[in-house]
Amino acid sequence: MKQQNVLMYQVAPTGGSRTGSDNRTFNGIMLDFSQDGLAFLTRHKVPGAATVSNKFILIDDLKAQQVDRFRPIEADGQVCYHLGVKRGLFRVGLRFTRLSASDRDFIKKLQGR
Repeated sequence: MKQQNVLMYQVAPTGGSRTGSDNRTFNGIMLDFSQDGLAFLTRHKVPGAATVSNKFILIDDLKAQQVDRFRPIEADGQVCYHLGVKRGLFRVGLRFTRLSASDRDFIKKLQGR
């Protein structure tokens, strides 16, 4: 499903290291997503095979009640690929490793439309 939502992400420490981008929050632009993972653009290099924690909000435009339209999602994912698309801009693909069953169902419903 195509979306262009802003997401926030953190890269988990690798190999016990506490240096680099650990514990900092970055912004990215979500390009697409499914129940299995997502792709986003960022200006920061993300290490291959890193675990990334994400936060974003999905919007169901078909819901009549405002309270039901917005779905905050928190998920972890493993980096599947990291491509330079142009100078200083990277496309990152994640496979979800942690996504609640109810969030997965919500995404499936959005995709089925």
